[in-house]
Amino acid sequence: MPAVMHIDRSADTPIYRQIAEQFKEEIASGRMPAGARLPTVRHLAAQLGVTRLTIQNAYAELQSSGWIEATVGRGTFVSSQVQVRPRWASAGPVATPAAVMGDILEMGQAQGMRSMASASPDPALFPADEFWDCLAEQRQAVMAVAGYAPAQGDPGLRVEVADLLRDRGIDVTPDEILITSGVTQGLALLAQSLAQPGDTILAESPTYVGFLHQIRTYGLRPVGVPLDEEGPVLEAVEQQVARQRIRFFYTIPTFQNPTGYCMSPARRAQLLDLAGRYGFYLVEDDLYGCVAYDKPAPATLWSMDQHDQVIYLSSFSKTLMPGLRLGYMIAPRPLREQLVSLRLAADLGSPLLLQRTLAAFLHRGGFRKHLRRILPICRERRDVTLRTLETSMPREVTWTEPQGGLCCWLTFPDSPGLRDIYRRALERGWAFAPGHVFLPQPDETPHLRLCFGSLPPESLRRGIITLGQIVRERMAVDSGEPAPAVDWTPLV
Repeated sequence: MPAVMHIDRSADTPIYRQIAEQFKEEIASGRMPAGARLPTVRHLAAQLGVTRLTIQNAYAELQSSGWIEATVGRGTFVSSQVQVRPRWASAGPVATPAAVMGDILEMGQAQGMRSMASASPDPALFPADEFWDCLAEQRQAVMAVAGYAPAQGDPGLRVEVADLLRDRGIDVTPDEILITSGVTQGLALLAQSLAQPGDTILAESPTYVGFLHQIRTYGLRPVGVPLDEEGPVLEAVEQQVARQRIRFFYTIPTFQNPTGYCMSPARRAQLLDLAGRYGFYLVEDDLYGCVAYDKPAPATLWSMDQHDQVIYLSSFSKTLMPGLRLGYMIAPRPLREQLVSLRLAADLGSPLLLQRTLAAFLHRGGFRKHLRRILPICRERRDVTLRTLETSMPREVTWTEPQGGLCCWLTFPDSPGLRDIYRRALERGWAFAPGHVFLPQPDETPHLRLCFGSLPPESLRRGIITLGQIVRERMAVDSGEPAPAVDWTPLV
């Protein structure tokens, strides 16, 4: 167990959770390996001056989430399942997008690694009771939901999505909406319908790693354009579209992944004008559009489009549940018919049971209620992240300050010891997504994507402080100075 365990009785975090988090820190760092015995409830309660019930609650939380195992008559031990070694942790070739994406998904189901690598919502915030009630409703029509859905998507779900889209200023009929297996499938359908192997696709740099992996899989060539705080640099966009035929430009204009930048209204209008003059599609990924903290998100590109040049994509993966795998797309009619045909060829359509359940949840107002509940929580986590970065990082490190979304982008000085900073963090039990996988073209500058949506504030503080300590150590080694002393005392 931790050599020193601190309890802050004035904190908002319950004491049992403070204890559980400190055990997680020890396990994730390797200081308590698989099989290590935990103190008895009686002993630890007496040592910390708390009730036995408090310790029992802490152990129950650790056991329910897979960190520890309890055997009657033997005691409580660190679970044998906690040792996670991502493929991109090892020395050797630079981590690939496929390896990073695969490991991020695996870490979501495993314990022993504290992850700030995935831009996903906290599973603890999922509105389980309300959603399961909607699922139970489907028993009344079990014969119907056991069959296939239309390839375009369940009509009832498309009605509810059309209603929800009005919150983003998008006025469409249900017939204009195509239900997809998340944004990922929407992008795959577009890659097949708009391009051929060898074609060039324009994207922001950095951009969503899944998009880069996907289009490369289809034999397409991504070309990146730089970003500033107002969006893609239009001079760079125009240079590319004037030089070569661009099949489409993929953009995340609202709370961009991985930077958190939000494209300004003026830049949106200028980008639409550029697309009109050169005749290329804009593919708008609005996955984070309703995750706004400080002020309402700007109008979508789709709602500003006058010439059917914008294809709109979004899903419920970052706001409700990633595993639901339900998203939606709006495309011009001729293209939409081709997309439905490709969807039919791909997998016939999304499961009708899940579509009907989500439709019922939306119809009850469950999604809007869920957003009202989680946005203040995510805003607090964003604020804790930025405050801790300010106090923990050397002045040479910079980062974005997102007004929405679930991630920010860290840039480090070009120091040799920082080029594998993500591997150094993994050795301490913390996962951050390596920045190079988000870049269409290589960049020698070290970056990390830091995601704050899935961890509570106390865990975010620990992770960022640990990262800051590693950065200072590596910079000291590169400069030949003595490494700074590291205080590994658990924080609460």
